[in-house]
Amino acid sequence: MDQSRRQARLERNRAQQRRGQLRWLVYISIAAVAVVGLLILSNMVRSASIREYASAQTGALLGDPDAPVTLIEYADFQCSFCRQSWATTEEAIVKQYVDTGQINYQFVILAILGPESVQATEAAYCAAEQNKFWEFHDAVFGSFSSQNSGGYSDSNLADFAQAAGLDMNAYNECVASDVKLQAVEQAALDARAIGVDSTPTFQINDQIVAGAQPLSMLQSMIEDALAAVGAD
Repeated sequence: MDQSRRQARLERNRAQQRRGQLRWLVYISIAAVAVVGLLILSNMVRSASIREYASAQTGALLGDPDAPVTLIEYADFQCSFCRQSWATTEEAIVKQYVDTGQINYQFVILAILGPESVQATEAAYCAAEQNKFWEFHDAVFGSFSSQNSGGYSDSNLADFAQAAGLDMNAYNECVASDVKLQAVEQAALDARAIGVDSTPTFQINDQIVAGAQPLSMLQSMIEDALAAVGAD
């Protein structure tokens, strides 16, 4: 009788162990599916944020370099208001004025918000070297994260570069060489020299306005600049 009870107890213990193992297998499977789903979603979001550009790029300049009006945007990739401008006004300006040949649009990326700004700015200058700046800046702004929290690590920036269609061998060599750090520093010096000390700041020909601007304000400034050069 004792042996029978012991055998029954052993069978119950084995069954309990099997159930526990099955539960862990289910948990692991669910976690794996969730991770894969998040990776797919992340890639979909990142891909969806990259816009198609009808106008040619020359470094960080989009459009005809000889257009009568130049719009320069001074921005920092970790600046939330810069990201807001990217999301709310930039695409409309490009379609209305750049793609029609009336203006060109130039980005000057500044590194004023910490070490990840420096890393992202250097990477952006490497992207500009391949005339892929605008796709790269879409990937960065489309994956915006809080300041210096790891969102713009070297590995993430490399992912953005790949999503933007860069030649990764050339990109990696450019970043590793630190050849663009001087350009990063010079951009900050040039911006300060004309009174730019915050981002975003917009310069339309010789007129400068600081802060995120509504689309209507930028349109008004562009129209005034076009009229001033007789191109309205």
